[in-house]
Amino acid sequence: MDKIRAIIVDDEQNGRENLHRTLEKYCPEVSVVAEADSVLAGIEAIQLHAPDLVFLDIEMPEGKGFKILEFFSEPDFDVIFVTAYDQYAIQAIRFSALDYILKPINILELRAAVDRTGQRKKKERRLLNQFLHNAHSELPEKKLALASGNKIEFRSIGQIIRCQSDGNYTNFYFTEGPALLVTKTLNDFEEILEGYGFIRTHKAHLVNTLFIRSFHKNDGGYLQLSDGTLVPVSRRRKDEILTRLKHL
Repeated sequence: MDKIRAIIVDDEQNGRENLHRTLEKYCPEVSVVAEADSVLAGIEAIQLHAPDLVFLDIEMPEGKGFKILEFFSEPDFDVIFVTAYDQYAIQAIRFSALDYILKPINILELRAAVDRTGQRKKKERRLLNQFLHNAHSELPEKKLALASGNKIEFRSIGQIIRCQSDGNYTNFYFTEGPALLVTKTLNDFEEILEGYGFIRTHKAHLVNTLFIRSFHKNDGGYLQLSDGTLVPVSRRRKDEILTRLKHL
């Protein structure tokens, strides 16, 4: 029987070590190929090891642990969420027909969740994508007034993928619809969007961290976004951006 290749993502070292030991003792068919202590480290581990299963802690610094899944448009691995008692999170996972285990870990629950690994059909795995979509939709629907030409458009902040400077104007790129040229500078919008998950990567670029797929160190450093766009990272901002990404 082939081993189930697994990754553990938990910001607490004790949590990772405890789950690892428990799996070795009670789930010998699971081989832990990597551990990660942050969202960015988890993404890198998944990309590197292509696991069959990810144990994902829900509560992570600066946001929910399931944010890690937003980096993968079509996850090809199973997920078992790990959480302390959080009724809202558990209810959301239950309605999405996804597996979870509670801390402290119950051996029988862990065993049952592992036994279900790999049993989902592809159409059932789409439930994970639907869960992520719903989770994103539950964010506060704050709208931004964008003056363009002789009209003002009101767009949800959650629909903005990135902003790019064009002199005294700013180009906005959205999840749906064409780009919009707005009559304000990028500096103005950096101040407005502070606190809503946007990060200045370069003098000409402001990015919504929800749509960052990966960070690449070559060619001076750049981000790949969910729409395929490559956004440069300036040398002086590189360390700050890496720190922010580790705490997404």
